[in-house]
Amino acid sequence: MEPLNESAAESPFPSPLAGLAALGQAQPVEMPQSLLQRVVAATRPDLALALTAPAIYGAVMGWWQTGQFSWLTFAFLVVGVLSSALGYQLLSTVYDYRQSTEPEAKPTDDLPTTPFAWLAGGALPSGLLLSAGWLFLSLGGISALWLALLAGWPLLFFSGLSVLLILASFVPPVRYAARGWGIGELGLALGFGLLPLLAGYYMQAGATLSGLPVAAGLPLTLLVFLIVFTNNLGAWRRDWRMGKRTLSVLLGTRHALDLAAGLTLGAYAAILFVTVLSRLPLWSLVGMATLPLALGAYADLHRDEIKPEEGYRLRDTVAKATIWTGILLCLALWISRAG
Repeated sequence: MEPLNESAAESPFPSPLAGLAALGQAQPVEMPQSLLQRVVAATRPDLALALTAPAIYGAVMGWWQTGQFSWLTFAFLVVGVLSSALGYQLLSTVYDYRQSTEPEAKPTDDLPTTPFAWLAGGALPSGLLLSAGWLFLSLGGISALWLALLAGWPLLFFSGLSVLLILASFVPPVRYAARGWGIGELGLALGFGLLPLLAGYYMQAGATLSGLPVAAGLPLTLLVFLIVFTNNLGAWRRDWRMGKRTLSVLLGTRHALDLAAGLTLGAYAAILFVTVLSRLPLWSLVGMATLPLALGAYADLHRDEIKPEEGYRLRDTVAKATIWTGILLCLALWISRAG
């Protein structure tokens, strides 16, 4: 990690985001006016949809291989994963803020347009976010149970392990997302990427689970890893101040940006190699069409200094690329099956 000027990093405020305490005098430019709108914005529906893409792709892949498709189980799968993703956005924000107020944490801040800032400034009640977050996660858990009843008990393994990885990433005392060495990013990539994808595949393909979905799911799993990683890149300074040892904090912004670019290329290279080396249709190469979108965000970034808004903008771009890549990969399987 690059050396950081400690005196420059010290905040003049005695508590996190004390400058936002007087929100009635100067509200953040992009903060929604109503409480309901702020809560909805805090769920980050765009990121939640991107985190749901692997599960949808897994279900479509199972249909492509067997020709069998159940809309009922598919609905439970999508509702379960999407609800878990929405709940994760809310709960991780609350628990991050709580960590920033612990005695050993240094005063920190974030962009005034983020849910973390709204929560710290009093524009979002933490109790409301907690209730909404646990409600979404409970809905995800109930959907997973019904899915297991409808499609078989092995789905309990995929869904259960996924929920555990999501919860343990931010809930004390485990809170492994703050422990460093990339385990936070990796755990969430498995929890929202590979495991839901395997659940979707097994749900449609039944007992024919094989190595194909593991290999085919690698590109989207890497993109999910990249979403989490670039989100932490935008929040690296805040995380460093409060003692959250994400991969971006450990590597520093220069090497973190290099790794992000490498992962982006790796995800699309995986589409090429998996398509060529497996039984996936050549139509799957259309998933590489979003590569310019994913790489375009790096053009305006300054490697020596990544501002928070640049990191978050990169995250949003990766999320869009993930959604469109998932759509194109599903479309490729549909064309192949229909042909």
